[in-house]
Amino acid sequence: MISNEGRIIEKVLSLIVMRNAVYKMICNPKRNNQYEEPPKSFYKKYIIKCDTISDRKCVSLKSSVNPKKHILYFHGDAYTMQAKKIHWHITGNILSKTQCEITFINYPLTPEYTCVDTMAMVIKAYSLLCKTNEQETILIGDSSGGGLALSLAQYIKLEDIQPKPAKIILLSPWLDISMENNIPIEQEDSDLILSKEMLKVVGKRYAGDYDIKNYRCSPLYGDIMGIGDIALFTGTSEILNVQARQLRDKLRSHGQKCSGPRL
Repeated sequence: MISNEGRIIEKVLSLIVMRNAVYKMICNPKRNNQYEEPPKSFYKKYIIKCDTISDRKCVSLKSSVNPKKHILYFHGDAYTMQAKKIHWHITGNILSKTQCEITFINYPLTPEYTCVDTMAMVIKAYSLLCKTNEQETILIGDSSGGGLALSLAQYIKLEDIQPKPAKIILLSPWLDISMENNIPIEQEDSDLILSKEMLKVVGKRYAGDYDIKNYRCSPLYGDIMGIGDIALFTGTSEILNVQARQLRDKLRSHGQKCSGPRL
């Protein structure tokens, strides 16, 4: 029988192995373009259109001819990893529950590109894909994709681009790549995948020539007034939960609504 001390050691070792594996994947990401397009089963269920924007493939899916809402979805994985099968499952679940049109944005990734390139591409994609007010526009992003969605919304407001997104939905967003937040030790230890030091390295690489607290890469420091309704979701055991709480508090202090479960 394993003692309590043995279980703790076993858990710590498993955590180290997991984090090391993730760190290696992030430092040397594979580029096989395997999930730039949706699974084959999607072609039987949805109307699919592909657009190439700044040499990046953006795939739009819808289940009806004239959907009233258009979602732009930005996948996560630390601005480094390509889309995975799970991201297409998320897309499929959104489609089945909302009947919206949804566009999967394959944005430029680090280390080949920096925030300058990524923001330029998503700004162009938004301008081309959301030309009119005929559809309500919604931005959805998970992890780094959530940070990117919020940065994009802030840029749209700053430059008075029309139409503006009606809603921004953030799923465990990475909002401050500096990782200078005061994260309790128990909070960092409870995250099975990410570590503060790992994210600092990746964040600096993504920022490129930008200051790491520029809103384009760290939207927690940007202007959140009048950018659209925000819904925020995060797990209590995630290292990024602290940043989500900071955004919630900032929104409330400015009289902005922040829907979603209690953080």
